[in-house]
Amino acid sequence: MDSSSTFDIDQRADMPWFSPDELTRFSEFLTGNATRDQANVQALLTTTTEIFGERNIESVLERVLTRVLKTTEGERAILLLYEDGKLRVRMGRDRDGADLGQNPPLSRTVTRATAVEGRPLMDRVTSEGEVLQLSNSIMHMRLRQVMCVPLRARGRTLGVLYVDSTAKAHDPAPTDLMLLNAHAGLVAMAIENNRLLDQAIEHSAVREQLEVARRIQARLLPSKPAQICGLDMAGLSEPCENIGGDYFDYFALDDEMVGLTVGDVSGHGVGSALIMADVRAHLRSLLGMRGSLHGLYGMLNHSLCADLDGSMFVSLFVGVFDRKERRLSYHNAGHNPPFVYRPGTGEFFELPPNAPALGIVDELSAGMSPTVMLKKDDILVCYTDGVTEARSPEGELFGEARLRETVEVAHDGDANHIVDAVHYRLREHVGGEAPRDDITLLVACAID
Repeated sequence: MDSSSTFDIDQRADMPWFSPDELTRFSEFLTGNATRDQANVQALLTTTTEIFGERNIESVLERVLTRVLKTTEGERAILLLYEDGKLRVRMGRDRDGADLGQNPPLSRTVTRATAVEGRPLMDRVTSEGEVLQLSNSIMHMRLRQVMCVPLRARGRTLGVLYVDSTAKAHDPAPTDLMLLNAHAGLVAMAIENNRLLDQAIEHSAVREQLEVARRIQARLLPSKPAQICGLDMAGLSEPCENIGGDYFDYFALDDEMVGLTVGDVSGHGVGSALIMADVRAHLRSLLGMRGSLHGLYGMLNHSLCADLDGSMFVSLFVGVFDRKERRLSYHNAGHNPPFVYRPGTGEFFELPPNAPALGIVDELSAGMSPTVMLKKDDILVCYTDGVTEARSPEGELFGEARLRETVEVAHDGDANHIVDAVHYRLREHVGGEAPRDDITLLVACAID
C-alpha cells in the first residue's frame, strides 16, 4: 500500500470512515423500482454482514466481486490496490468465477483517473457503431461497458474497483454506477479493517518480543546488592525504551579481587541492547581469564571495531578492586568520570577518561591503568549521562552537583540506600516526565 498514506492506529482511531459527501453518494443507487431496489439493498446488507463476520479477507473479496458482477451484469470485476505508490491487481474474477490472474487487460487510463480524481467513472455503448471515449485501450478490447469507482476509507484512496463487459449495456442509468460505488465503500472498509487488525496483531507480537528481550536483559544485570571482596555494591539501570544500551555489572574475579563496570552504548533500543550484551560477554570473559586490566582495552576495542559499522560506539568504565592492596585499577574509555566521595574529609575525586570510547578507532591501546586507593567508608559512584542530563519539566539538568549532594547526604547508609536516594531525587527532579535517555547508576562502598 502507498507508504505516503500510512497512518498510526491511534491517530486514526477517531477518524470517520466516510465523509458526508461519500455517504450521500453511497445512497444514490435507488432506482424507484421496488423489486430491483430490494435486491440491491439485500446485496449490500449481505456484503456488510460478511465484512463484519468473516476474518478471511480473501474470501470476503471474492464473494463481493461475484456479487458485484451479478448486480451490475458485468463480465469482469477487478480490484486494484495501491502498493508502493502504484495500483496493482489484488484480485480479479469473471462472471463464471475464474481467476483473471495478476495482469488482466484493462483500461489503466480509467483506473488511474478514478484513483486520482476520487470519483466514479462510467462509459457505455448504447448503439451500434458507437465507441467509448475514455481511452483507446477500451476500444481495442471491444468493451461496451466500463465502470470504475474509488475505494476510499478514512479520507484516503486505497485503490479502485473496476467492472467491464463486452456485452451490450442493459441499462444506461447511472444508478448502476452508484450501486457499485456503495459496494466499493464496504470493500474499502473491509480492507482497512483487515489492515488495522493485522497491524494491531503485529504490534502485539512485537510488544511480546520486546518484553521477552527486556526480561532477558534484566537478568544480565546483577539481581541484588552484593558484598564482594571488601566492596558493598548496588546499582540500577532503567532504559528509556523497552530495552536499552546502558548496563552495570560486578562480579568476583577470585577470593581477593572484584571486577565492576558501567557502560553506555550510543543510541537506544534493540540495536544498542545487542551490542551491550556483546560487550558484557566479552568483558566478563576477558577479565575472568586474565584477572587484570592489562591489554583488555585493546582487545575489546579491536573486537568492537570489527563488529560495529562506525555509526555506534561504547563508552565504558571498568575497574578491578584488590582487597589486600585496597587499590582500584581502572580504565575509563570515554565515559562520564566516576567519582570517589571520602566522608571523613568531605572530598570528591574524579576518575577521568584515559582512553577514547570503544569501537571508533582500531589498534588503540589504553596504556597503563590508573589507580586510586579506596579507604574504609569511601564511596565510588559510577553513572551514565542519562543521570546527570535528566531534565526537569522546565528543562533544567539534574547535573553532577545534585548527584554529589545526594550522595553526600545519604552516605551513612549502605550502597543500596545511596542508589535509592539518587533514584528518588532523580524522579523528583524530572517530575514524572518520561526519561529521554537510559539511566544507569553503580555505587560501591569500601567496607573493610
